[in-house]
Amino acid sequence: MAKNLGDAVIELLEHDRAELRAAATTVLAAVGKGHAGALDGLTERLADPEPAIRRLALDGLAALGATGIAAKLVPLLRGGDDGLAERAAEVLAQQGAAAEAAMRKELASGPVPARRIMAQLLLRRASAPSVEAVLDQLGDAEFGEQALQLVRAELDAGADKLAAIVDKSAGQRASEAGRALHKAWARASKAAADGAKAGAKAGKAGKAASQAAPVAADPLRDPEVSQLIAVQSALLRLIGYMARPASQHMLLAQAEADRPRPIRLAAIAALRRIVASSEAKGTEAAVAAMIDYADGDDLAVAQAAIDTLRGARIPDKLAKDFAALARSKNVAAQKLAMERLPAGGGASAVKALVEALGGADPTARDAAGRGLAKAPEAVMPMMKALVECEDEQVARRYAGALRAHRGHVSAAAVDLLVDYVRGHLERYFKGKASAESMVLERVAAELLADLAPTHHVELLFERAKRLRKAGKPVEAFGSLKPLLRTHADIDDAIDDDHRFLLALLAIEAAGDGILRTVTGDNPVLAQFARLSGRGYPVAKKLAREKDVSDEAIYGLGFALIESRDATNGELGAELLQGIIDERPRSKLAKSAKNKLKLAGYSDDD
Repeated sequence: MAKNLGDAVIELLEHDRAELRAAATTVLAAVGKGHAGALDGLTERLADPEPAIRRLALDGLAALGATGIAAKLVPLLRGGDDGLAERAAEVLAQQGAAAEAAMRKELASGPVPARRIMAQLLLRRASAPSVEAVLDQLGDAEFGEQALQLVRAELDAGADKLAAIVDKSAGQRASEAGRALHKAWARASKAAADGAKAGAKAGKAGKAASQAAPVAADPLRDPEVSQLIAVQSALLRLIGYMARPASQHMLLAQAEADRPRPIRLAAIAALRRIVASSEAKGTEAAVAAMIDYADGDDLAVAQAAIDTLRGARIPDKLAKDFAALARSKNVAAQKLAMERLPAGGGASAVKALVEALGGADPTARDAAGRGLAKAPEAVMPMMKALVECEDEQVARRYAGALRAHRGHVSAAAVDLLVDYVRGHLERYFKGKASAESMVLERVAAELLADLAPTHHVELLFERAKRLRKAGKPVEAFGSLKPLLRTHADIDDAIDDDHRFLLALLAIEAAGDGILRTVTGDNPVLAQFARLSGRGYPVAKKLAREKDVSDEAIYGLGFALIESRDATNGELGAELLQGIIDERPRSKLAKSAKNKLKLAGYSDDD
């Protein structure tokens, strides 16, 4: 770009007419690379009064790879233009450490949608300062709850680095906030007590109570106490969400009677995931405290404790204490104890119900099924009974009762089921599986699909790979066919490589007759289209598969084009073009050329 022409274009950026500013912005975005003033000029246009020009400037800066503009991008998040804010967030994510510093500075104020975007970007960077900046917002009246949910969402996504930072920081922050709250609570309580004494003294002196110095009667209304409670409650909930067993001692301390009620409620709720994810080992102190609180006078605390007990495994030594809740003055506690009668009777009661569920008496079976479905501590005994039984109908009863605990089955119980299914697979490949064994495997596999979809998918593909290796592609595809029509949890558990193998096996099973067997609405085509739409190199990987003939690839490409879906058609054209490039003089290549021409994917004569 000539210097004088470039300067002239840059001067137009300040012109009164919006169309000239837009034209200048477009030109600089296209040819301004290397011009010192181009980046500065485009950066200034981020504050242009016209939204369209701001968007042009932003796209131009992104195309030119501009850096150090984070401070100018942050205001775009607050401009009220959702599309522009989303684009600004994308560019911010590419700015690195400079953007992080700017976002940390701006996160504490401004519109909530903008703060939400910045918090998401900071959490995904997963540096200690960025995570700390988000945790600083937990006590914010407007944004605190959303900040907490954003952290939870990132933790659910499996961000291990973030989890380590949050685990360390949340514990330290909770300790510091707890000490500060203790002091503030003592001060506010003393002020309230002094105010009450002053009011009583004034009344005795014949003065109107309204003439006494105004003091908050409830320490919870003290501004400092209120702020610290918001922070501490959010931190306790976050700690509980991570479900670290080592957090129990601290959470139990925060649930004690001398703590403010909101803190007690948060601590009790935080214990829920911890007591629900263990097999009653190491949670005795927590469960004992919950039983005590469930029968207490504070109804709010009692209800929180009851909700925590609802998903807890009751240790044997606390079974009698738990059963005593059936005589509690709290109706909700009574109901819980009655629903959880197996827990009230300890391991012996659970064992009796498990045996009854597998027995011949229909009435006893129904009663046992209802009781076991409400008893989390019965999961492991039922799982052991399932893997030991040899009757299909009994196995289905145990599986039905176990499904009632979906989402609360311990890792140990899932591992036991996985080992059981894998053992059946080994017997199958050794040729030792009987018809009864195969039926029991199917029952267990269906249960695993409901309880732990990821493990189920791994086992299915493990079996399919072994069948394929043994030269049985039809059986391999048949073993995976249920995945084409299953529920969302299973679908989410399948990664791209698994999805490609599933579709590949379908092609191998069809062989050269794919044109006759695969139609436009075939679910296999949907797998290839889904992969292609996500950028997966379908055509290249198919070309490298020695077991897939050119005829099969041609048939697949033909079917994809015939499906009349644009995405499918592009992939089909790519497959046919690959045949043309590899074997240009073959009859198949000639057929591929004709098909591409007829379908409008080729202009060759």
